[in-house]
Amino acid sequence: MLLKIRASLKQLSRIRDFVVDSVTPLGVSPASIDDLRLAVDEAVTNIITHGYGGPGDIELKLENDGVDLIIVLRDQAPSFDPAHAPAANLEPPGERDNPGGFGVYLMNSVMDEIRYQSSDTGNELTMIKRGVVGKAVPPG
Repeated sequence: MLLKIRASLKQLSRIRDFVVDSVTPLGVSPASIDDLRLAVDEAVTNIITHGYGGPGDIELKLENDGVDLIIVLRDQAPSFDPAHAPAANLEPPGERDNPGGFGVYLMNSVMDEIRYQSSDTGNELTMIKRGVVGKAVPPG
């Protein structure tokens, strides 16, 4: 499943819908869908606001191997490896200088693996959630 969009915060609801619509038929549990949506939302928001800061394109690809869900984001913004992001300040809001800085922390909290690579053709962020395909609990 593939979605190509312009890098704009106005596209976030479309991206969230794409994630939900793509993984629901795979039997992913609602809790895991929330995690996936959060991780993608944070990653795309970072690409748009910190990476591009203006026009650009983002490609979102969702794959599964029957057990794990793999999310791949590609862009041509300046490179940024989330492994080198500053540690999130987990102090209460009134006790920290910057209200942001949680995106990479949240991504790492809800995903099992995050890999980043940069090349001449752009950036690729791969996020993996293990063991979620076909794990939804039937209602009732």
